[in-house]
Amino acid sequence: MDFSALKHCMELRDTHITRAVSSSEAMESLLTRFAEIASPGKGAPIILAALARLGTTACHWIDGELRVELSGDDTKTKISTSTTLGGGFREKLFPDAVLRVPLEEFSRGIQRAPRLINPLELKESGKRIVLSVTQEVRRTSLPPPMIQIDPESLMQVQVQMPRLTMPLGLDEPDAAPAPAAPAPAAPAKVVLRRRPKP
Repeated sequence: MDFSALKHCMELRDTHITRAVSSSEAMESLLTRFAEIASPGKGAPIILAALARLGTTACHWIDGELRVELSGDDTKTKISTSTTLGGGFREKLFPDAVLRVPLEEFSRGIQRAPRLINPLELKESGKRIVLSVTQEVRRTSLPPPMIQIDPESLMQVQVQMPRLTMPLGLDEPDAAPAPAAPAPAAPAKVVLRRRPKP
């Protein structure tokens, strides 16, 4: 499934999530797209809404307990998604996704908008974030409504813009017009006089 139309994380809508939870390949495609477009302070934690939808009746292709683990540092976050089948065995649902966003941004997003991860429960927070939901809850939880990220949870990023200069030979837009060239002088008249006869 192609999510290339998404240019920014905050463009994620309920229709994208519905398509993503239809199969492991579709969710992998969405995570891959987020890994391409995510950047600090641009709403990357919204991807948790899509992963949380896997823990509801909207998803029929997962067995066992769903586990979403986030780990990282000040520059990136790795998202691993798996199921626990019992007996200590886990199976990855799709390859890990690495987003160029600090882990702290995800922690702050969950704290300020806990409904973002419903019905997942926060099991661990700190150097890593662990979210999970049992099979029983998955089979009885309806998909939550789509929510928006609180703008206050986004990080401010300072960007320096290059100084713009006018190309050589161009006047400033508000500069006074150049004075007109002087009109050419009229040609001088030459008067010939006859010399008097002697």
